[in-house]
Amino acid sequence: MDLAALAGLAGAPGDEFRVIEFIRERVGGDQLTGSNGSLLATFGEGSPETLLMAGVDEPGFVVSAVDPHGYLWLHPLARTRLGAGLEGYFRGQHVRVSARSGRLLPGVVAAPSMHFASVSRTRRAVGPDALAVDIGASSLGEAAGAGVGVLDRVTLEKRVAWLSDDWLSAPWISSRVGAALLLTLAHRLREGPLRGTVTLAFLTQQNPHNAGLARVLQSAEADRILLIGAEGETESAVAPVAGTAPGETSHYLGLAEKAGIRLNRKSSHSLHFGPFGSGQPWKPGQNVTVLLPAVRNRATPSESVSARELSRLTELLSLVVGLDWDGASGNPPIHRDRFEEVGASEQEEPAGGFFERAVRNLVGLPGVSGHEDRVRHHIRQLVPTDVQAASRVDEQGNLIVRLGRGDRVSAAFIAHMDEIGYEVRSVFPDGSVSAELKGGGAREHFAWQPAAVHGRYGTLDAVMTTAGRLEFGGLARAEVEQAGIRTGDSVTVPKRYRKLLGSRISGRSLDDRLGCAVLLEVIRRIKRRAGRAGGAVEFVFSVEEETGLAGARHYAESSRPGVVYPVDTFVTSDTPFGPGHLALAVLGRGAVLRAVDESGMTPRGEVERVADLARRNGIPLQFGVTAGGNDGSVFMSLETANIPIGFPLRYAHTPVETADMRDVQAVADLVEVLALAAVRGH
Repeated sequence: MDLAALAGLAGAPGDEFRVIEFIRERVGGDQLTGSNGSLLATFGEGSPETLLMAGVDEPGFVVSAVDPHGYLWLHPLARTRLGAGLEGYFRGQHVRVSARSGRLLPGVVAAPSMHFASVSRTRRAVGPDALAVDIGASSLGEAAGAGVGVLDRVTLEKRVAWLSDDWLSAPWISSRVGAALLLTLAHRLREGPLRGTVTLAFLTQQNPHNAGLARVLQSAEADRILLIGAEGETESAVAPVAGTAPGETSHYLGLAEKAGIRLNRKSSHSLHFGPFGSGQPWKPGQNVTVLLPAVRNRATPSESVSARELSRLTELLSLVVGLDWDGASGNPPIHRDRFEEVGASEQEEPAGGFFERAVRNLVGLPGVSGHEDRVRHHIRQLVPTDVQAASRVDEQGNLIVRLGRGDRVSAAFIAHMDEIGYEVRSVFPDGSVSAELKGGGAREHFAWQPAAVHGRYGTLDAVMTTAGRLEFGGLARAEVEQAGIRTGDSVTVPKRYRKLLGSRISGRSLDDRLGCAVLLEVIRRIKRRAGRAGGAVEFVFSVEEETGLAGARHYAESSRPGVVYPVDTFVTSDTPFGPGHLALAVLGRGAVLRAVDESGMTPRGEVERVADLARRNGIPLQFGVTAGGNDGSVFMSLETANIPIGFPLRYAHTPVETADMRDVQAVADLVEVLALAAVRGH
């Protein structure tokens, strides 16, 4: 069965061509394509005539406007019942924009930052449900130059994963279950022999108002019509479609009983055809029945389906068309290979150069506060071998690299290794797991989304439901524990570095893996020059910043540098939802000196000194006033000045943090100049 591949394809209503072409190449039969893209494949001839139908599109959005800042504004394409909550499932998530050319571009859905929760004023007047996609463009012209515009479709980026030996998960996977069942049936139909005619209809535009279904029903001539519906029940069920002639449900239940298949009966199933639909597109006296495959977490991006259940339903469909099914022939229930969406990586080629590779690799590592071991190990491997002897790990877990020959540390540069995430609190008897948020973050950006649990034996795929609950596809408590999951394990979103347009990048934990990459890059740049200087500087990769600055606090208790430079994010209001009067640093315009925040302020003399160094070295520098605090605030020594330096970051503490590598490069250049000045005693 091709479900894993089908579930990974982008196919919003009106943009189903990838799915239809995938099916067309595999289904066989005599094919007919409707004016709206629906595909019909017919096998055999004569009576009886059986019509089996399934939709192929998924919930998604259409671009309704592109603003002067390059943001794509969205309008939903979904059933009313699902559309009521659709915006919440997309906000703060990675998406794919399907351009008119057919090209898929990565994007992120903008989300308000929790750092500005107490600031109500917004830069632009937008409604609470408005969605804007950031593709890395800074203007309308840049978006147009990338081939993106009004009418393009937007779908969630896909993570297709096996949660157990039986359950397969993907966003709205039920939207493709019917097509996968019909493709498997088509394999049997091609083998024959077949009595009568069987037509398989793959319907476009099931969202928002079943437009493809209405057209096929108006055109079809069939003795028996069965629709495989999406968003089924917790157990597979069959029901007559409300408004059509009754009588077929008992037939399907009888076939299921004959084959030993459990199938529930529903009294009726309603279909919606929109405010301008005919209301009853079926012909008088037509029998239309719906089969609803079982699905967990229906109507969410965390849907999952059972391979065993789908194998049984394939057997049922074979009996419906008069074929015997012994389960021994045809394709296995579901191919277990992982599917990468067509076009998903076209802008994500491995970056060139140490700096870019370090960023990419660090972003991909899990490192929730208190669980920074993998990040620290990787950073230590990237420290040049000729200075590794000058590195140490302190009792708190901070990694410290010292350069220079002086006895006194004149300056310390600190970036934190940890990220926000979750930690397992308990495993319940039903096999689900409760997880507690570690660090500041909005839970709604993680609910009903894919998750990764980092256990004793490696990473286990999961889905997160509401309130920090994790599911593993029906695994019992003993099986979850046997897989190495225990209290205290960390939980992240699936980690991946994304490249947007131009020099923009996105990923969970840019805060502060970009800062760590900056320190590594500067160590490589200055190690020889620093070794000949009379002073000393330290580069500190700290732990547990997100949960109370614990790493920096421990280092500050034993070190008295003349200056501390926290190298971290500057959470910018350069977004559709940010307060323009606070924290406005524009992406692409350079590093930011975070001169004033709630934890303190940098002396004006130090601001001018850094600004002068940046100016003389041609380094673009912005100045920022913002909320929150920074690692440098815990250095209470009279001798230590705190000068926070960062890069503008959009959508902080969400799965879609976004930055511009030009700014990160500017930070690296500035840190290099500052470190050399400090080690030389200037």
